[in-house]
Amino acid sequence: MFNRSSAFIICADGTWAKSFHTVLAEIGFGHIEHISKTKQLSAVPFSRPLQFCFLTQASTSEEIRLATKIVRGHKHERHRFSPMIMLARELSRPAIYDYIAAGLDDILQFPCSLKFMSSRLGRQLNRQLKYYETEDYFGPDRRRHHDDAADVGDRRVGRSDFRRHLIRRDPFKGVEILDIYDHQADAQNVQREQAG
Repeated sequence: MFNRSSAFIICADGTWAKSFHTVLAEIGFGHIEHISKTKQLSAVPFSRPLQFCFLTQASTSEEIRLATKIVRGHKHERHRFSPMIMLARELSRPAIYDYIAAGLDDILQFPCSLKFMSSRLGRQLNRQLKYYETEDYFGPDRRRHHDDAADVGDRRVGRSDFRRHLIRRDPFKGVEILDIYDHQADAQNVQREQAG
């Protein structure tokens, strides 16, 4: 399933990278590359149909945000939707929320079996996924992770402009953009006022 995909391990710590290289090879990734400096990611060719970007808990939050910014701002539209996965051990709930808020697709905590990891990574493929683009965020729908946040109601009723992308990742075709919806908050507010 992953043999047509690249795996980029973005981590300065060579020990972590070597350990995860072995795991990703066993899962079946066709190409695995270690990127020791986050800034190097902008020069990496995204040559296969799909590229998975793996970040690790050993990276600083600044490096994780930089990696996310580089991938989500990629010049080729479809590579902007590459799965970004955090590999970690024993994260606190606030740390998990921080990574989700950064725009990561999933967080895998170790130890876990190869079967579990393969299954979780498989969730990134062959299904419809929603990505949201706002003034300060671009990534998967994160609202469900913040149900206890005070401002979640404001985001849910659409009082801010956003763009929603409906995508599907296919190991053979890469990322397919199925639909794009632009929400204009001002237009919605005018409609509400006229209806009220």
